[in-house]
Order: sequence, then structure tokens, then C-alpha cells
Amino acid sequence: MWMRRAQWLAALATAAWPLAGAGAGLAVDAGQAALGCGLRGAVLRGPGLALAAPALAAQPGQPVQAGELLRTEYRADDWTGRLLRSAVWSSGASGLSLQPERWDAAAQLEAMPAAARRIYTASAGQTVPFEWAALSAEQRSALGRSPALPGAQDGLGPERLAYLRGERSREGNPFRRRGSLLGASVHSAPLYVGAAAVRPDVDGYAAFREQTLLRPPAVYLGANDGMLHAFDFTSGRELFAYIPDALFGELNLLASPAFQPRAYIDGPLFAGDARIGGSWRSVLLGALGGGGPGLFALDISDPLKFGPAQGALWEFTQKDDAAMGMLTTPAQIARLREAAPRSGARYRYFAVAGNGWNGAGSGALFLLALDKPAGEAWQLNRNYYRLDLPDEGPNGLGAPALVGDADRLLYAYAGDLRGRVWRFSFQGHAPWRGSGVLLFRAHDAQGRSQPITQQPRVAYAPGGGYLILFGTGQLLSRADRVQLAGQSYYAVFDDPDGDAAPSTLTRGDLLPRHAGESAGVPDFDITGRSGSIGRGGARGWYLDFAQSGERSLTAATLRDGKLLFTTVIPGPGPCDGSASRSYQLDVLAGLASDADGTVRSGERTGRELPDFIDTPPLLLPPERSVRREPTGRMAVHKSTRVVQFGAETTEPSESTLRAILPAGRLSWREVANWRELHRAAGRPP
Repeated sequence: MWMRRAQWLAALATAAWPLAGAGAGLAVDAGQAALGCGLRGAVLRGPGLALAAPALAAQPGQPVQAGELLRTEYRADDWTGRLLRSAVWSSGASGLSLQPERWDAAAQLEAMPAAARRIYTASAGQTVPFEWAALSAEQRSALGRSPALPGAQDGLGPERLAYLRGERSREGNPFRRRGSLLGASVHSAPLYVGAAAVRPDVDGYAAFREQTLLRPPAVYLGANDGMLHAFDFTSGRELFAYIPDALFGELNLLASPAFQPRAYIDGPLFAGDARIGGSWRSVLLGALGGGGPGLFALDISDPLKFGPAQGALWEFTQKDDAAMGMLTTPAQIARLREAAPRSGARYRYFAVAGNGWNGAGSGALFLLALDKPAGEAWQLNRNYYRLDLPDEGPNGLGAPALVGDADRLLYAYAGDLRGRVWRFSFQGHAPWRGSGVLLFRAHDAQGRSQPITQQPRVAYAPGGGYLILFGTGQLLSRADRVQLAGQSYYAVFDDPDGDAAPSTLTRGDLLPRHAGESAGVPDFDITGRSGSIGRGGARGWYLDFAQSGERSLTAATLRDGKLLFTTVIPGPGPCDGSASRSYQLDVLAGLASDADGTVRSGERTGRELPDFIDTPPLLLPPERSVRREPTGRMAVHKSTRVVQFGAETTEPSESTLRAILPAGRLSWREVANWRELHRAAGRPP
């Protein structure tokens, strides 16, 4: 029996169960909710990743490859999963078509001998093989605990370790039977990592990137078998797996015949490059999500060499700082100026993350040094920094949007569960005390605060400053499904250079927009008064969602001056279907706009979707044409197909994003002595 949940694209899916945890005030529910709605054997679709590819040359009417799709599936009865790679083809006549799978990572895993798998963990801060002799006494004790008799040892620790490595001879007696060795991935989406990004050649980065052109592209996936898996993108073969030390207390439960689905590594992943110990490295940041409070950092510069010499950098959990909570939004990597001695500034690379949900205190932004030595303990204001929010009771801070230049991080914008948006400034030096400024309070028309659980987006505003874009709403607990308080989408202007200490804004400082009812048709319109946004104009705009229970959970996509996002309208029960609305608005105006940027109020720019969508859209490679405008100016006309996959149906929803961009020479000037000027430019001063 198939039950489809096709979150195909790269994003964190909405919580299918409440996050585990306890606390007062804003803490989410404890325990795990049942998955699969009692459908034994049901297969559900999980998050996925779409890799865009250049459109191939083809004859008119013939299909072309639009990209590659990595998607996950999991079984609700035995808590196992699959990771599939498929090609996506596009045809103007029939739309998109998904080709048969190139590979299934779970099937590849089944073919590997358990002893041949490269599985590692961390012990006393060092990366060690996941083998009995290499574990610490505490780790052995955790694996030897009886799931049926908490605290009691059952003598099955070595056998339980072999089971987790993939040895299957004792499934059924005494261990749980598995349909696959790959665990379920419910919220963790696959992350593709190929060659390092193109960026300025600073401190030998160009040579490092040249080396990464030779490494095999890999797909990283967190799973609820307790492992972070790395798969070869070409073949689907497992390259290595990593088990965080923070999960050892619950690993014994995975082998129990009475096992109940729970989270292990079920949060978002992020990868980037950082200079550590004098050399460039590629680093993966993994959040445990509902599996527990904390995150870990791995050196993935070469996935074929992951191990004791190039392995785990560190783990950071609630044991290291009580304010750390469960992260359902991604951590990121940033370069900060830690100090500025007279001899020159000192820079350092950090993992940057909000404290998430269910952490102690009033919310905080964490900066975790990536170069912390493996055996060194975490020490506040030495190898990590915590920028606390004002104490107004229990709170949680989501992932920030980072703004910087080629040199370093300058600002971070993040929202919290109390509906507040904060700007953190890093113009100064560590420990950046007092850097947080309350920029905005989100509340509905009745004055009730609106929680922010997504990562904001940032766009440049005309004339200077930034536009901070975010939606409100949460879906972290069972009670949230029946929470019908009004939610909104906001665009808030901030000018940190011109107004370093702004007064806190509210919706009264913004231009209102209104979403129309669809009246039996899928499309609906957005209305509102036009006006300039930014310096000398309005401080932004806001849009109240029209549907009861409608909320925004996933960060938006910005492209060609347009803002694309979807909202979720959850059913009242955990097994009831959910619906969505999709929006395509002008970033600056919050209204519909033509390809040339002309803003129009009352135009249809949203669509009702009878399916559940909480992932970013797939933007196919655009079609381009150069045309001469009536003014005589040349312009590039872009047409981009926007594809969104739902949870219950296999047919995607499609729309088109159009833009007109200037092209060609804007003016002519004859330079008769260009050769002389060219030679002069090459002479030393």
C-alpha cells in the first residue's frame, strides 16, 4: 500500500511528529507521535533535493533533461528508508517526466558486507571506528543496556553493535527485523556536495578548489538509524557513515523488537568551506533535529579519506551549554573578525546557529569555532560565543540570514518564537556584547504575537539598506495543528548604516496587503496601496493570510525581483490531509508585477493547492531571448518554469516567472589611443 508524501526538493519538511523535549512556557510536546496513521507497511515520501542541469540542445518538441532528483522514502512499520536518484526530463507538450531510478542507496547498502562498511563515531573528542574495541567504556555500557530493563546490562553490547553495522543473522531473535539497513529520513533532506564553490582566491583558496575538482561528488543524508550517511553520487554506494557520540544513550533502542519510531539524526544539513589550522577544508554541519539538542561538524574535504585523520571536528550539545536546543533550521559557516590587534586583524571561521527550540533561557545566537582542537573542552568566550536575547521567559531563536562582504560577516537577522526579529552586528570584535538590536515585533490584528520558525531572506533595498523577508507560524507540536491564530508574511526595511539604533517597528509602520478569496477557482489576487519602500518611504509591507490556520514554515525563494513562497493549511488531526497556497510577489512591493517590474494591485498572483507543499520550488533553467525594446534599448527576456511537488499527488504544479533585464551597450565612446592606455596600465607605478 502506497501513501505518498512527495517533498521532493531541498528543504526541511514540516514536523510529522512533535519534537521530544520538556520545559516550561514555550517548550514543545514531549514524546513521539505515531507515523503512518496506523497503515502497516505504508511507504511515505520524504524530503528530496533537485539538482538543476543546463537544458540540453534538442529539436523543437523533443524532451530535454531538466535536472537530477534525489528523493527519500520511508516505511512507517519498520522505520527503514530509501534514497533514490532519478533524471527529470522536460517536454513542452507533456510537462515534466520522472525517469526510472538510476540507483537506490538502500539496495546498494544491502549488497555491502557489514565488516566492509566504513562507520565511525567520536570518543573523547577523537574520530574512531565504530568497533567494540575502539569505543570508550561509557559507550560500551550504553550499547550493553537492556531496552526492556532500563539501567540493566544484558551482555549483548557487541552483538548490538554488529546489528547496527548491518549484521542481520540475529534479526528476529533477539533483535528487531528490518526491511532495509538504511533508516527512515523523515525531515532530514539529502545534501549534494561536489567541487568547492568559485570564490576569490584568498589564502590559497584557488589551489584548494582545484583539488576538490577531483573528489567524488557525494550525497549526505541524516537518517533515523542513528547515522549520517555519505553516498557516492554516481553509483549510490555508501562512502562512510558517522554516529554522533551524543546519540549513544539511545542507540540500544534501535535493536529492540518493541522499538517505537523516534528521531535520531533528523535535522537539516549544511556544507561550506573554511580555513582551519592554516589550510582550507570542506565542512559539513549536521543538526540532530528531533533527535536531541545539538549539532556536529565533520571534515568532508575528501569523503574517501574520512576517518581518524580527517573526520569529526566536534560535537556541541546541551551538555556543553544548556541554552542549546533542537535545531530544525540549518547552521551556517561564516568568517568573523574576532580581534583587531595593532599588528593586524585576526579572523576566525565559525558555525553560526540559533539555539533552536527547548533550550534553556530566553534564546541565543551561537558562534562555534570550527578550529577548536578535538580534545579541548568548550569554553564560553574562548572557542565559542553566545549572544543572548533579553530575558523575557523561555524562547528559541531560528537560523539567521547572514549579510557580509568578501571579507567577513557583518550582520545576522533572525526571528524567535515570540515573533521578534533581531539584527546582530559584527562590525566590532568578540565577544560582541550588546550586538543584538530588536528590529521588529510581529503580531496579528488583535495584538497576538506571531512565532517565526523559518530562516529569513534578505534583499537589497533601493538606495541602501536591506529588506528582511519572512513568514510566521509554527508546527512543532500536536497543539499547533488546531492553532487558528492569524499569521502573516512580512517585508521589513532595515538600514543599519543610516540608522544604527532604530526604533522597534510593528505592522503599523508597514503597507498592508490583502489576499483575496479564490471563489471556486485556484487563482487569487493580492491587493494593496502602492508606495516606495526604503529610505524616505514606507518601512516595508505585510500580508495577512486569508485562510484559517494558514501559516508560513519554509524560507522563501528570491529570483529576478520576485518572491516565491508557499504556506501550509494543516488538517486538524495528525492523519488529516493538509493544503497549501503558493505566492509569487514582487519583492519590494508585495504585489503582483509584470516582467518589466511594473507593479499591479489586484492581479492574480497566488494559487490554491489541494496538496501539502512545504519545500522550495524547482526552478528549471530559464529560456532567454534578446529583444530590442520600443525605446531602442536591448533587453534580455527571461522565462523560468517554476515547479512544485506536493505530498499526496505525483503531478507537479507549474507556473512561469518572467523578467526583463537590460542588455547590450548602454552608450558608445571612441577611445582612439586604447593601445597606449593598455600598455600604460601594465607598467609598474
